[in-house]
Amino acid sequence: MKIETLVKKAQAAMNQKGATLTVDGKWGPKSETAAAHFEFKVEAILDNLVIPEEVSKTNEPILGITEPIFVTVKGSKFKDRGNYETPSGKFKGLTVHYTVSGRSAAAAENMVRFLESKGYGCMVMDENGIIYIPENFDVFKTWGYHSGVSEWKGITGVSDHFAGMEICCWGIGSGVGPFRDVTTAQGYIIAGKYQQYTAAQEKALINFILWAKTKNPEFDLDYVAGHDELRKEAQELGDKQDPGGSLSTTMPAFRQLLKTKAKALGI
Repeated sequence: MKIETLVKKAQAAMNQKGATLTVDGKWGPKSETAAAHFEFKVEAILDNLVIPEEVSKTNEPILGITEPIFVTVKGSKFKDRGNYETPSGKFKGLTVHYTVSGRSAAAAENMVRFLESKGYGCMVMDENGIIYIPENFDVFKTWGYHSGVSEWKGITGVSDHFAGMEICCWGIGSGVGPFRDVTTAQGYIIAGKYQQYTAAQEKALINFILWAKTKNPEFDLDYVAGHDELRKEAQELGDKQDPGGSLSTTMPAFRQLLKTKAKALGI
């Protein structure tokens, strides 16, 4: 395990106890000060940390991309629906959601359990960019329902082909800030006041997507789509609003950003 991954886990754990650290894997003066007032065991930090099998086999990391932190929610298992309906069995795209919930680690764990109880299934990201999954979940191949009636570039029922990332956020109509106001509907984005994704969430989302692209050549960055876009393409505009204004840019601009970064990194 890389030291950076362990440091990120420690920083996230300290934030859950009241620290306000940036979860960046860098052990600086602020982390040192917080640690002086925080008791934890290395074993406890490692206990819930899951490095998917794909990662353990991989080559040298690409500059600018780090291994995402995955935490297994013990006792939770999604319904086994097999692999994605793609040639490799791995996901071809990614649906970006928000949970309509709080952002904490506890909220993320509870969302995994809620999805399980409803027969749905996808990854869940907390406010620090840490990703929560159930037991026996292969982040590349295990799929579950998460996008409902949906369409993208001729693919319908995209849950069969796309992974899902639920990002902990109250979304549109939130009473909890910080807010981003969309005063006029913009294409698929519904007008309203949205709680913003945290900077750590957006950074972690970009990192996850680029990391996944290095492990899964079938993953097409043009198939990273918002839930609201998928509904619009299925003639259900306005039925879902995520990510909408919670993301700091539009999804078309976000896809272009991903492709620009991927090209610069040679992936």
